[in-house]
Amino acid sequence: MSKKVAYIVGGILLTLLVVGSAWAWIVFRVEDVPGQLDAMERSPDEVVVSAVGNGEDLHFASLRGHKSVIVFEGVQSMQGEEGKEVNRALYRWLLPDDVQGYIVWDGEGMRIFEEKASKFVGFFSQEVRFPVYVDFDGEVLDVFKLTKGHHGLIVLGPQGEVLMRHSGGLEASELDELRTLLDAEEPPEPPPAPPFSVAGIDNDDCRDKPCLFIFMGEPVARADIPWVEDGFEGTRTECFERMRRPEIRLAASAMRVPITKSHGILMGEVEDLDLKGWTVVSDEPAAREAFGLGPEESALVVVDTEGRLAFRETGFIPMYRWTLAVDHTGEEILREDED
Repeated sequence: MSKKVAYIVGGILLTLLVVGSAWAWIVFRVEDVPGQLDAMERSPDEVVVSAVGNGEDLHFASLRGHKSVIVFEGVQSMQGEEGKEVNRALYRWLLPDDVQGYIVWDGEGMRIFEEKASKFVGFFSQEVRFPVYVDFDGEVLDVFKLTKGHHGLIVLGPQGEVLMRHSGGLEASELDELRTLLDAEEPPEPPPAPPFSVAGIDNDDCRDKPCLFIFMGEPVARADIPWVEDGFEGTRTECFERMRRPEIRLAASAMRVPITKSHGILMGEVEDLDLKGWTVVSDEPAAREAFGLGPEESALVVVDTEGRLAFRETGFIPMYRWTLAVDHTGEEILREDED
């Protein structure tokens, strides 16, 4: 290679390195949360975030007429724990009809991935309580002066006024303030669990440790489950669709919840699943009858230490509902990097 060509190639590589570093800084930077957010200089009405092909874009000016709570998340904040309690509360609380929730993903600098983001948002929207949008232009950060790289929260009033804006997690007193601001309520006390016996575990055993029961509607093997080693291999769309099948969602979710603090029992036919701490037994018709389940229904049931039927849902259970169910047991859902 001649010196001239070497200089040209070197210049190109240096340019790519500089551009790549600048792009990475825009996308992945994490700023320090100040003691007080900077004063706003622009109107919330200016913000428009993308639905990336999954419906209409969200114009904040159109949010007038009702209260809105907006959760702002990104790659960095999702990897941490600072927004965990806020998100749990917003998933759990009963909200009045005049309060609407939205999730805005920090997509600053990532518009080149818009096509892929469309499929991800379509899938992710089915896993959470509120509709999901993407802010490719950093408008939410700029208008509301939120801190890059951290969980963000915005509450807008019926006239578009800013009632709350916050970066970072909320303490208990701040969560109470948010609940009052939204006129939200905690769910009612769950009813007593019916008399039951599942794999030798009955009502009395669940008072010692909470009980987490999975009823499989269909057999599931490891080869059926996407995104695990030796699991199902297909297109992204095929994987998303497969994870919508109730029995596959239950099996995949159980693999991410190692049982250490509860009685975890899975009833049904499974093959080669990594189920840490779970007891796997054949289907028990009497147990299904006790919890009002049909012979081929997939279901998740939790009985807490107060003897209450804390959770009972059938069919496809989105991830945020799984999270609420597991909260009653004290168990933890592993992140991808903890598998």
